Amino acid sequence: MRLVLLPVPLIALVGCDFYPEADELPSVPYLDCNPAIGVPAISGGPSDVPADAHAESYGASPFPVRVRYNWPSYDPSKSAAFLWSTDVDTLASSIEYGVGDALDRTFEGASFRFGGGEDGEGDHRVHEVRLCGLLEPGTTYSYRVGGPEAWSQTYQFTTPQAPGTFDAFRVAISGDARGSYESWGTIVAAMDAFDPDFFMFSGDMVDLGPDQGEWDAFFDAAGDVFARRPLLPAHGNHEFLAVNYFAQFALPGNEEWYNIRFGDLSMVSLNDTVRDFDHVEFDAVALMNQAFGENPSGWKVAMHHQPIYSTCTTHGSYEGLREVWEPAFDAHEVHLVFAGHNHIYERSVPIRAGEQVPVEDGTIYVVSGGAGAPLYEESDAEWFGDVANPVEHFVIADFTATEATLTAYDLAGNVIDTFVVPR
Repeated sequence: MRLVLLPVPLIALVGCDFYPEADELPSVPYLDCNPAIGVPAISGGPSDVPADAHAESYGASPFPVRVRYNWPSYDPSKSAAFLWSTDVDTLASSIEYGVGDALDRTFEGASFRFGGGEDGEGDHRVHEVRLCGLLEPGTTYSYRVGGPEAWSQTYQFTTPQAPGTFDAFRVAISGDARGSYESWGTIVAAMDAFDPDFFMFSGDMVDLGPDQGEWDAFFDAAGDVFARRPLLPAHGNHEFLAVNYFAQFALPGNEEWYNIRFGDLSMVSLNDTVRDFDHVEFDAVALMNQAFGENPSGWKVAMHHQPIYSTCTTHGSYEGLREVWEPAFDAHEVHLVFAGHNHIYERSVPIRAGEQVPVEDGTIYVVSGGAGAPLYEESDAEWFGDVANPVEHFVIADFTATEATLTAYDLAGNVIDTFVVPR
């Protein structure tokens, strides 16, 4: 099958005067690990078209590049996925893996072509293997991908313990690289030095989502970091809902909105650049109701791209989105919401129902849009703004059973902000 990238209509969000009741909401997308690998589609996630099965065939450049480890299930303690690129003629799509240093198990995956014209000129091939329910919690594995004639180097990753069984962990957060991959590479290396358990990215990884060359540059700049630890993205407006975006990741559900359980954390990634307002108004709210409702006393964190609270004058606050999602954030007493879009570091005061409240009673909204995109210098004085700093940066969040300490660093390693969120 040859995929052709079609224009995607993007609609502007408008205000909504009601917060849907649970029984009015659609069912939540399938969020456990799906072993079926499909050709990525503009509609999000894998399509019903099966990918090309593994075969011992090799093209001119068969050695895997841009190897990455993903979490294809809301429970990453038992499942993992692996993606990489080769030339279009290589169909070898298998993994050798094992506990510790062993490589004594083999599993076959599939691959797909995408991105070129009707004649196949300019096509790309991505390979994917999913180990659904085949791993043990809290275990270090070695792996290599490809096939007997062209294996990658060997990497290692460690599965987390089962959800709900631990409460101390570290997360690295950034957003908006948008073509500046030298800065992005510097930020990835700096974040990796903090030894985070996983990475979050609030959207706009590339400047033009249908340009596979940009995606290659984005992952090349990260070296082997994402072969060892997962990157959890949110879809940004510059990803354009392109096939290329969905080709890069193996995520739960439809890959546009999904949740991850890690320790006592429920993290929900949402898409606010949508084809249909119902996806924001109903599907995203349904996902939050399920994910946060199943973990009422744990940490609750949301991530999306276009902030609902921002003092930056370039884009400002997305007030239409605020009307729809803030009631859900409030209802579930979400602790932190991360966004990007404005190329700046920002932190709000604690907010509940549109008003400032004590930190133990509110949600803090963080804008982390400084991973290389051109900075936006100007901000307004707003009641909800606490810190605004137009600087390239990243955020390290340390969670414990009782509090989370978040620290923002610039590229020189200087602390530009730090704050504590109680649970």
